Amino acid sequence: MKKLFLSAVLALALGGVQAQSIKFSSATPVAGQPLSFEYDAKGGKLDGLANVKCVAQTFVNKKQKVVNIDLTKEGSVYKGSFTPVDSTAIAVLTFAADGTKDDNAKGYYTLFYKDGKPTGMAYYWEAVYYNGMGAALAGIKSDKAKAIAAYENAFKTDPSLKAPNLISYLALQYGVDKANGEKMIMEQIASYNKSSKPTEDELLNVASLYSVLKRKPSADSVYNIVKATFPKGKYVYGKEANAIYNEKDAAKMEEKLKALMVSFNLDPNKKADAEKLEGFYAEVASAYGLAKNNAKFEAYSNKISSKTTLASIYNTYAWAGAEKKENMPFSAKISKKSLELLEAAKNEPVPPYYASKESYLKGIDGNYASYADTYALLLDQMGNSAEALKYQEKAVNMNNFSSPDMNVRFVSFLKKNNRNEDVVKYAERFIKEGQGTEQLKTDLKAAYKGSQPFDAYYGALEKEAIAKERAKFEKEMIKRPAPAFTLMNLKGEKVELASLKGKVVIVDYWATWCGPCVASFPGMQKAVDKYKNDPSVVFLFVNTWQTEENREKVVKDFMASTPYTFNVLYDTKNKQDPSKFDVIDSYNLNGDGIPQKYIIDGNGNIRFKKVGFGGSADGTVKELDMMIELAKGASQNSK
Repeated sequence: MKKLFLSAVLALALGGVQAQSIKFSSATPVAGQPLSFEYDAKGGKLDGLANVKCVAQTFVNKKQKVVNIDLTKEGSVYKGSFTPVDSTAIAVLTFAADGTKDDNAKGYYTLFYKDGKPTGMAYYWEAVYYNGMGAALAGIKSDKAKAIAAYENAFKTDPSLKAPNLISYLALQYGVDKANGEKMIMEQIASYNKSSKPTEDELLNVASLYSVLKRKPSADSVYNIVKATFPKGKYVYGKEANAIYNEKDAAKMEEKLKALMVSFNLDPNKKADAEKLEGFYAEVASAYGLAKNNAKFEAYSNKISSKTTLASIYNTYAWAGAEKKENMPFSAKISKKSLELLEAAKNEPVPPYYASKESYLKGIDGNYASYADTYALLLDQMGNSAEALKYQEKAVNMNNFSSPDMNVRFVSFLKKNNRNEDVVKYAERFIKEGQGTEQLKTDLKAAYKGSQPFDAYYGALEKEAIAKERAKFEKEMIKRPAPAFTLMNLKGEKVELASLKGKVVIVDYWATWCGPCVASFPGMQKAVDKYKNDPSVVFLFVNTWQTEENREKVVKDFMASTPYTFNVLYDTKNKQDPSKFDVIDSYNLNGDGIPQKYIIDGNGNIRFKKVGFGGSADGTVKELDMMIELAKGASQNSK
């Protein structure tokens, strides 16, 4: 599926000297006023790279607003400026060039001030930044102590922020110092217990605090009290709602929704209730879509008033039809409707969860490109290649040719419409950018009319792409000793990293519940097959963050249901804190999610770290090819 500037500065590396750095024009920036900065890329991954881009993730109250910042360059220094809207609390800046990101472990951010002091909301976002948001946005290492200090500043500056954030604050305290944290939590529970008639929120807070302490029986006991005392409250409603979302069978999901509506007297004719029901209608419609029940799909889709939500549901169903080449007339009909809905949505009021009209329209345009790609594929499959090209051309231009899969389809549709000059023009461009595929090669070969033999011509294009890709990966190379581990695999065999010295080892951290992990597996299998006869390359797939009590059975059953031939290892749970896993914690210094891949050279040094899945099996293999080659070279050069 689809640094010094003007007179006052604030160095945001917050301790420690980084090779790359940033300086702002004001140490006490104010929301609503222009803010300038200078970013020096020297010594970092972006040093020497062209096309450096800057994005500011700003947070206005509880809304996120993304600001793209134009940069000017002088040597290795980039200058930029932007005007944060009123009430902006924090701005987190990220820098990247053609997929390579600045990986400064401290990150770059600034709080915003009022009367010479950060606002309470600014401190709140600083706490969130150090408690995981920074890792998600900028790859910085989480820091519980700094998050605690920021929360305390937030509570002092704006006492109204304490109640809604107390659980997070106490959980951090417990994570830093279990003895003191437990004492603070028990004192808070005692304060709630003083109430002769506690509210549902107070009881839920008590249960949450027991959960922080990992006292499940105590938490369950309180939840039972909540269910008995507030049978129509938010907790019971949430449990029944989750049961609907977790149901896979469309008919059973529909029955559970009807039961929820009866239990909580939800009236679709009342605005507040109708807004609650929209999400459920979308789930039921999608479930009937998966069941290929067109009538039920349309019946529930027609209950949805949000044009963007309905467009998304239509596109999801239509793409499934396009992928499987089935139900195509109906899929094409609703795919076209998805585009019409997005066009109509542009004239509607901006939903409250968008920070601005600009970001709302940008989101619609991004979706339009993706949905137009779906419609174009369906049109092509139904024999209308001329109309398919019309929509595909619009799609690739709207997303600035950023999707390799869309680009390949664009070239194919150009070929089917005999636009051979454009086939050559765009295919050459995409291949040079490292997007070459067998389909792209086939279409280019059919359109090529040059005097040079095609294989030599194509080889020159690929050579240019490889040179660019190699330069990019060389910039991303790191050198950090790989933490040692000894783990058991599915067969009960002991696997020791130290015994693999001299080989390039690819360690892939994954879990069965991780969608991107599973989506990456076809590409990983292609890589495993490619290197199966190379004794100097080893793949290890470490299952981690899998918390089920019957974990081994879950993993074995999952692997047995797939065609993959992976050597799967079990990461060990931490004895002091079973919610953590030993090996990934020793590798994952920035607190990133999974999948995570580490390429370790023959001398036992981590040379590359890759997080997430790029969306293409062929792309995964190409990336691994380059990293393995460079890791092999690093091993040889250090001998």
